[in-house]
Amino acid sequence: MFHSLYHQTLNTGAAETKSGTPALLNWPASYTEHFKQVDLHQYTLEVTGLVERPHTFTYQELLGLTRIQQNRRLVFADGYSFRSSWEGFIAQELLHKVAPKPQARFLIQRNAAGQVECLPIKDLYANRALFCLRVNNKSLPELYGGPVRLMVFDRYAHKGLGQVVQLELSDHEVPGDYSKLGYDDAGEIQAGNYYACDLRNIQPVHHTGEVTQW
Repeated sequence: MFHSLYHQTLNTGAAETKSGTPALLNWPASYTEHFKQVDLHQYTLEVTGLVERPHTFTYQELLGLTRIQQNRRLVFADGYSFRSSWEGFIAQELLHKVAPKPQARFLIQRNAAGQVECLPIKDLYANRALFCLRVNNKSLPELYGGPVRLMVFDRYAHKGLGQVVQLELSDHEVPGDYSKLGYDDAGEIQAGNYYACDLRNIQPVHHTGEVTQW
């Protein structure tokens, strides 16, 4: 989620959130600006830019969108991965509500910590990128990007921001903040060996793009 500028990583086998709630997912959580405490009654997701109907969604409105479950694997540029059943709404479901203008080609994300990432809209649609609200039948923990995290499964996980609070549709691309930390801005998953946190072993990846074979 938030890759560590300070190399500060929480091993979630024993980690707790700020509120003392035990973490629910078995992957390391790392961050630059730390996760934020979020009041769901106050949380909003603003969608602006090249749209016909800009709108600021409340959390309850997001819960009312058509939700699906996807069992898919997130892969992290730091060399690990995690598969689970994620629940949320696909990017196309949300953007349909605001009616993108024809010239809108890129989705610029901003999160509660002020970080920015950018992805082509057509790629989000093609990959059925998911705005995740729940995992393991529980709300996505703040430690892992809750209440709302964009999950883009054919890119490294940092290309979809956790705790996203603003989306801007644009006709031009902007560089993502993680490129400033040395990550490839395209974020395409590369061949190599990755530790699968859910399987507790190292697994090989022989191609670029989404990992589906394990």
